[in-house]
Amino acid sequence: MGGMPETTAPASPSAAVEFGVLGPLRVALGGTELELTAPRLRTFLAALVVKAGAKVGVNELADAVWGADLPRNPRRAVQLCAVRVRAQLERIDAAHLVATCPDGYRLDVPADRTDVGRMRRRIAEADAAAGDGARELAAVAAALGEWRGEALADVPSEALHREVVPGLTEQRLALIERRAALLLHDGNPADLVDELVALTARYPLRERLWAALMEALHRSGRRGEALDAYHRYSRLLRDELGIDPSEAVLALHKSILTSRTETEPDAATPLAVPRQLPSDTVAFTGRAAELAGLDALLAAKDDSSGPLVGVVTGTAGIGKTSLAVHWARGVADEFPDGQLFANLRGYHREQALPPHRVLARFMRALGVRGEDVPEDPDELAAAYRSAMDGRRMLIVLDNANSSDQVRPLLPGSAGCLVLVTSRDVLMGLIAEEGAAQIGLELPTLAESRRLLSRRIGRERLAAESGAADDIIAASARLPLALAIAAAQAVANRGTRLSTLAEQLRAGLDAFGAPSTETDVRAVFSWSYRSLSPDAARLLRLLGLHPGPDLTAAAAASLCDCAPASAARRVDELVRVNLLMEPAPGRYALHDLMREYSTELLHVEASEADRNDAARRILDHYLHTGHVAATILNPQRASLSLGEPPAVAHPETVADHDAAMAWFAAEAEVLLTLVDWAVARGDDRSAWQLAMILVGYFELQGAWSQWIASQQVALEAAERLADPALEAYSHRGVGRAHARMRRGDDAERHFTRSMELYRDLGDLKGESLVLTNLAILYSGRDDYVRALEHARRALELEERLEDTDSATTLNLVAWFLAHVGEQESALDHGLRARAGFQRIADPLGEAAALDTIGFVHHQLGRFSAAIDTFQEAIRLNRQLGNRYDTAVCLLNLGDSQAASGNRGAARESWRQAETVLDELQHPDVDEARKRLAE
Repeated sequence: MGGMPETTAPASPSAAVEFGVLGPLRVALGGTELELTAPRLRTFLAALVVKAGAKVGVNELADAVWGADLPRNPRRAVQLCAVRVRAQLERIDAAHLVATCPDGYRLDVPADRTDVGRMRRRIAEADAAAGDGARELAAVAAALGEWRGEALADVPSEALHREVVPGLTEQRLALIERRAALLLHDGNPADLVDELVALTARYPLRERLWAALMEALHRSGRRGEALDAYHRYSRLLRDELGIDPSEAVLALHKSILTSRTETEPDAATPLAVPRQLPSDTVAFTGRAAELAGLDALLAAKDDSSGPLVGVVTGTAGIGKTSLAVHWARGVADEFPDGQLFANLRGYHREQALPPHRVLARFMRALGVRGEDVPEDPDELAAAYRSAMDGRRMLIVLDNANSSDQVRPLLPGSAGCLVLVTSRDVLMGLIAEEGAAQIGLELPTLAESRRLLSRRIGRERLAAESGAADDIIAASARLPLALAIAAAQAVANRGTRLSTLAEQLRAGLDAFGAPSTETDVRAVFSWSYRSLSPDAARLLRLLGLHPGPDLTAAAAASLCDCAPASAARRVDELVRVNLLMEPAPGRYALHDLMREYSTELLHVEASEADRNDAARRILDHYLHTGHVAATILNPQRASLSLGEPPAVAHPETVADHDAAMAWFAAEAEVLLTLVDWAVARGDDRSAWQLAMILVGYFELQGAWSQWIASQQVALEAAERLADPALEAYSHRGVGRAHARMRRGDDAERHFTRSMELYRDLGDLKGESLVLTNLAILYSGRDDYVRALEHARRALELEERLEDTDSATTLNLVAWFLAHVGEQESALDHGLRARAGFQRIADPLGEAAALDTIGFVHHQLGRFSAAIDTFQEAIRLNRQLGNRYDTAVCLLNLGDSQAASGNRGAARESWRQAETVLDELQHPDVDEARKRLAE
């Protein structure tokens, strides 16, 4: 290819030529060192050395040697480099070691002829000697002995320093840390101190080096210096990265403080450190006594045998959330394990969050995989307490409606503080959990003036102090009402404060409160009347939207207007503080304003208008969600929604990434809409919404949410008495159970689905259930039964003219491969791939390629298997399909190992391990098992 003859015979071994890159490039024959003075020749040979025994492609070599400044003919330039390097090597009779292979070159030496290969062998020896301190230390020391300085020190290649050097450096540092740990265990700690001081200065962010220094100092009787080392490292992390030390270092620090010389290793996977607190209120002022009360609660944390609980109580709009968030932000550093926040929506009509939903959200925030989150509420609460045990965290629970809503969310051990806000006193928490109550009263006149001053400006307030007092009086000194009044003053700078005060006085109505001191309808009604007609209509309709928040695009459907017009209306409401923006581009009503807007809607809109608006908002999420779900899985059965009504304005979802982002933002809204549709008696919409969520929940591994939504869909289908929907739903619930390894439950639902499809004469439905059963049986390693069901599904599909059989063909191929019929498996796999190509389904094609590669591997055709797996990986990466990419990498590594290329295999397994670890998928153990062999 390209004038490069292929080497057909292996190069003769050269007994003494050695190569090194763990320092300056080194080529040596016995005691003779060969010096390559030309930088490009050093780079060319170094690129071959780091992959000794494996092919390095022409493009990769060109990138290493020239980077972005490629010559006009890179292939020819690479050939010339090869000729010149061989000429240099010929001086020590080693030119033959640079072998030509298709589209690249290979350094034909065994791994032990390179310092990288010897280092890795020594690491493997150290791993094998684990538990035998002397042997392990000797192997580690020998591995470190291969280093002569910084990797590729005299090789001027941006590509190699970007792609190769970091990995080699990490291996060196890991060896240094391992040697320190071994010497700490078996040697004299005092001998290590000077070396560790130098290493922490050179690598200041290497935690294990700091931990070793702390332990060496402590064991040498230098406890004060050990504690000083901890504080220096802790400050460094805060200053450089804004984070705290890990659990292991914190435990070591605690052991030093308590004069213990050793810490017990914690085998548990460290959980995440969530930082969920909302932003602080810019204009927060006052509340000195209440803040002092919260500080006193915090001071008791170290003396408490259980979690501390504080309850901030007061009327709606009095500033409970602002106080809680302001204080929590100020003390967040006291809780290094993180902060959790949840708006319990306790006074949002029919939409209060049940504890189990909040617990599931908290567990995921703590790093627990979706499939590991229990479904049973009691099990979930127990798992939450276990996850929180020993952690020092701040939990803010906003807007609770009862003690029962809060109690399951309390951790079980000391070290945590829970801050709750509620309109209710929550006597149950005070009496049974010993909660401290922080009651909020209306701010004083002076505090109210300071609040207005911070919002509208000191000079304007001083110029009309009397009018400012009138605004405060008309606003009943309620912080929320004052904030709205101040926003109107800022928005209308040309209007005198006295005029605004007069407008406030003109509309005083009761707002469901017994006292005029808490009457906010005057402020709300004044703000409402000042709105443009379009913004006022949107405010009324927002009381109908059941979700926690919405986008401007959803608002367009809600009020049947163009998206640009909806954005202007939303901006107007945000500007006057009638609508909040808790996250960029997402908008929500304060509970009190939601009640007000709902009241307005029922007064000013007919029942027919309200029903029309409800239909529009359902259509918005149904049609947008259907497009997004179809992008995630183009082959999933369509819901046959038809074209969206003209009055609905679905969002545009461009691609896979956009679809995932849309579901991530709207999943909570969609779940709420499912329940809302059921409550409205709209079972068909509830069923459709639940179906839309399936693909997203499946990709995210949110098995409990998947099965819960599918159960709602099944119940809706049964109420509709629609056998087709019931059959579909039973299959959906069965699939969810199968993913959760509940085989008996899955089989029961699949069986019922099959009965319904047969009664309907739906052959396509029968074939789908048969494939589900086939997959279920394969999970039990019953491949004979799985193959039987897959073949029956294929027979049914072949009777249907409009049904593509590529997926089922691929299943048949996979099962054939597992029952020893490889040639037939290969034929079915190739047919499956052709089918996926015909219907332009790259995700399916990648799955077929994985099957084909697996069959090639079983047949001993490792080269073909490697090529096939690499093509599957390319497709999966293009699609962002990370899990299947990792699976194909595992399989690729198996084939590379079987072909004798152990180095390439380990690289593939390492890549798979990285992806699976990031996904927190249990298959990561498979990658680690291979790497440990």
